[in-house]
Amino acid sequence: MENEHSQTFHIDAYKEASFIIQDSVNGATIELVDGIGEIFGVDMIKNKVYHFTSSFAVTSWQGCTLKLKGKRLKSYVTSRRDDIYNLHLSFEEDRRRAENNGTIGPIALIAGPTDVGKSTLSRSLLNYAAKLGRKPLYVDLDVGQSSISIPGTIGILPIDGPGDIVKGFNDNKSSIYYFGHNSPGFNLLLYFLLIKKLGETLHHRLRSSQNSMCSGVIIDTCGWVTGGGYKSIILAVKSFQVNLLCVIGDRRLYFDLKNDLPNVDAKFIPKLRGVIERNKTTRRDRRSYLIQEYFDGPQFSLKSYTFDVKFSDIQIFRISSPTCKVTFDTINDADRYISLLPVTISTDLLHYILALSYADTPEAVMLTCILGFICVTAVDMEKQILTVLSPQPSPLPRNFVLIGDVKITWE
Repeated sequence: MENEHSQTFHIDAYKEASFIIQDSVNGATIELVDGIGEIFGVDMIKNKVYHFTSSFAVTSWQGCTLKLKGKRLKSYVTSRRDDIYNLHLSFEEDRRRAENNGTIGPIALIAGPTDVGKSTLSRSLLNYAAKLGRKPLYVDLDVGQSSISIPGTIGILPIDGPGDIVKGFNDNKSSIYYFGHNSPGFNLLLYFLLIKKLGETLHHRLRSSQNSMCSGVIIDTCGWVTGGGYKSIILAVKSFQVNLLCVIGDRRLYFDLKNDLPNVDAKFIPKLRGVIERNKTTRRDRRSYLIQEYFDGPQFSLKSYTFDVKFSDIQIFRISSPTCKVTFDTINDADRYISLLPVTISTDLLHYILALSYADTPEAVMLTCILGFICVTAVDMEKQILTVLSPQPSPLPRNFVLIGDVKITWE
């Protein structure tokens, strides 16, 4: 069907309805009128209006009635898939064993090509766990379409409750590292280094909380599954000490990983229904939306700040790309191939995203967490002043920043 106006939609018990949003600018709204329905594993609240700008699915155990409104909105209904919930039940058995034995719970990595449902699966499993009072850790390695920060980052997020159906999880306690590019291939050695650093951060977080330790970890990955992307999956499995590998929608990838990682349990999951393949333009527009949402809040409901920063009050660095062939062995000798270069301030910085580092020294900037982001909106070379866009008011809390190739694309 194709909707132009408000319409009532019914889902029978044990059915799932996928809604494909083709108008990502205006999106669509959905409201639970009667019955019980869930999105990403979170129960919908009756008579609450949810606004989506990307596709989603509603599942129901008992049947429900929805009110929909949106242009160019397509939908179809299928039988509810039980494999996601069954996977959750399997994880919960592992958590109970870990709780009884004082060990770490399931550490699951989800791999697969682009647009097969990796993020949907991750989010649903985390929400199911959180509804039971578990506090799993979420690791997002997808620099192109990050779920916990802006594109160009990877990070770890402790889950302390079910996420908002539209906004996702509360990211106040996240640890974010800046990669600075939309694909790992732009600087594969840096991506490898950040994965190893995040692995150290992860296990420190696990040891700091008994609940988190037995609740385990869900790791989402990028959709690049060949060449360097395949190597990054192998490295992540080793760095995070993964004990369960879930491969979605790619049987060849599944068998290759089983062969190369014989000591890790692996499970194949068919591509999730309702997931659509996005072209380059759609993915680019989604990245732009996520960056704008960072500065202006969900649905652009907040107002960002603009203020001036003296050249002398900020130091900008860029992480150089290696010229060598990147292998696992080069990570241990990374200083020979990768370096931190100071950036001279000029009008070339216009519209670039700058990542504010927690680092106290320039030497620590590369592998130190990020506290936030600003965007350069003007450069006055005569007055030696940058004008920046920020979600927080002046002054800048730190003066060491990183730059990659991520820019704003809206006016």
